[in-house]
Amino acid sequence: MKEENKDKTKTVSNKSIQKIIFFIFLAVIIVIISARYITDEEFRNFVNSNILRKEVSESTLTSIEIDADKNPSAYAYDKYICILNENKFIEYNSDGKIEAELDVNISVPLVSTDGKYIAIAEKGGQKLYLISGTNIVWQTEVEGSISNIKVNENGYVSIVIKDTTYKSVVAFYDASGVEQFKIFLSTSYVVCTDISPNNNYLAIGEVDYYGTVIKSIVKIYSVEKARQNPDPNYSTIYTYESDNNEIITNINYQNKDYAICMFNNYIQKVTIDSNERLYDVTEDDLFIDINLKDSIAIVDKQSSGLFSYEYEVIIKNTNTNLENLYILDSDLPKTIYICGNNIGINLSNEVQFVNSNGWLLKKYTSSQQIQNLVIGDSIAGIIYKNKIEIIKL
Repeated sequence: MKEENKDKTKTVSNKSIQKIIFFIFLAVIIVIISARYITDEEFRNFVNSNILRKEVSESTLTSIEIDADKNPSAYAYDKYICILNENKFIEYNSDGKIEAELDVNISVPLVSTDGKYIAIAEKGGQKLYLISGTNIVWQTEVEGSISNIKVNENGYVSIVIKDTTYKSVVAFYDASGVEQFKIFLSTSYVVCTDISPNNNYLAIGEVDYYGTVIKSIVKIYSVEKARQNPDPNYSTIYTYESDNNEIITNINYQNKDYAICMFNNYIQKVTIDSNERLYDVTEDDLFIDINLKDSIAIVDKQSSGLFSYEYEVIIKNTNTNLENLYILDSDLPKTIYICGNNIGINLSNEVQFVNSNGWLLKKYTSSQQIQNLVIGDSIAGIIYKNKIEIIKL
């Protein structure tokens, strides 16, 4: 009996050793393949094309027909491709099927998206709609004319209003559409705003043209204080003034603690009690975008010989300052599009989709020039004159 137990124990032990050896062997193979994928461009292209199926081409994808004569506007957010046309907002899923058809009375749209929300306003008008999923969450009309809007991932919305007795007015709404407060500015123009992901802070980018030197100012407002008293002297908790003759162009809150601010020639990180220079723009920078979730994206050129250049995408994490690099094997890029952690690079007859880690998500090739593209968190649309081709990211 003891001998039989010894044999069973030995058999179990042998099986355990075999399993350990197998998993070690498998881990070694994975490490070798991963290392080669990272370091060997030819091998990486083979894997992307033939194994991971990251390369797709025109006319092999699901498409949505559009009528160019009706001047439709196309957008992507969350998992939807959307078309606004003749006061109808139509949402399509990744299979090209209609998920919703909403009445949205907008002619010249201003659009802001974040996560599961899309805000649409009439540029120079009074109407604004907040949409999530397949429903209009709320809608409102303002006094004056809307010049800018911003929605955060929780559905809070800021609206910049002009053409009132003030230079600018900023209205702040919660996710249910209840106005929380208005900030009235009599001496400067508001260019951009953003709301922190925890809804606690509102960043406003202003430009003052009336001094001898143009100045841009970023003010961080406490939402809690502004609800009590929106007077900037009370509710402002931090102010950053730009370098002389710098114009602020965009603000993006990348986490609850800091906002990334884009000026003509540099990018500044602003918190509720400090600021830090992140990047100085150079003449080799072709495109810069601060709208990633945790990074900024810079497309620049590097000399590769006499009168020839190579192009690359630098993705700089704004929290750690670490950089990821993606090399573009292409001619001059046309432009970039960003949503969440996705970057779409339009190369005229090709689009490369890259994530913020610098890894290729999808490569799309076309026999004709790509007119435009839209990109969401998990979906993208390649826009032609009469159709939009859908790509799952």
